[in-house]
Amino acid sequence: MKDVNQDRHLTEEELQKYDGQDGRPAYVAFKGKVYDVSGSKLWPGGMHQRRHKAGKDLTADLSAAPHSDVIFQRVPAVGTLIKAPEKEMNPLLRFYLDLHPHPVSTHFPIALTLAATVFLILHFLTGIDGLVDSAYYTLLAGIIISPLTMLSGASSWWYNYQHKLTVIFKGKAGLSITLIAVEIVTITLWATHRQALLDRECIGWLYFALAIVMSGLVLLLGRLGGQIVFPSKKNQK
Repeated sequence: MKDVNQDRHLTEEELQKYDGQDGRPAYVAFKGKVYDVSGSKLWPGGMHQRRHKAGKDLTADLSAAPHSDVIFQRVPAVGTLIKAPEKEMNPLLRFYLDLHPHPVSTHFPIALTLAATVFLILHFLTGIDGLVDSAYYTLLAGIIISPLTMLSGASSWWYNYQHKLTVIFKGKAGLSITLIAVEIVTITLWATHRQALLDRECIGWLYFALAIVMSGLVLLLGRLGGQIVFPSKKNQK
C-alpha cells in the first residue's frame, strides 16, 4: 500500500465529488485515510457489492462487513480525511456505551431459550412433567429480557455504528422481530394448552417445534453479532 500523501487533505464535502460516476475517480475514506478504488474490480462504477458508494466515509459501514481493512492494502492511499468536529457526547451516555450493555445482555436470552429447549427434550425423553414447567419459566425469563436486549442493541447500533443499515444489521432487526413474535405465540400456547403438552397431543408438539425454531433464531442472531465483532476473513482474498 502506498503511503498517504500528507500534503493532501479532503473534507467530507470534497470527498463526495469522487464518486466514480461520469468518469470521475472513486475515492472512499476509512479510519481517517482516503483511498483511490477507481482501479479495483470490486468497485465498478464507484459501487461495491451494490451497497457501498464511493465518495463517502465508510468507516462505520465496513466495521460490520465480513472482511477487515486488509482489503485497503491493494489500493493506493491518496490523502487524509478532515472530518467536521463531532458533538460532545453526554458523559452518562458515554459511560453507558463503554459498559457494552448489548454484548452483556444478549447472552441471557440466548442461554435461556436454549435451556428451555433442552428441558423440553428431557421431558420427552424422561416423561418428567416438572421439566415442562421448568422450560416455561426459563423461556418466560428469556422473553422478559429480550426487549431489553433489543433496546441495548438498537442504542449500540445508533451510537457505535452511526445507525447505518448494513445487511448484517437489517438481518438482526428482522430476526429480532421474528423472535419476539414466535416467543409470544409459544408462551400463549403453553398458558392455554399446558395439559395438551403433557399429554403429548398435537398442540403440544407444536409448542416443542416453536421452541426449536426460537433456538435457531437466537443462534442466528448470535452468529450475526459475531460477524460484527469478529469479521470473517473468507472474503479478504
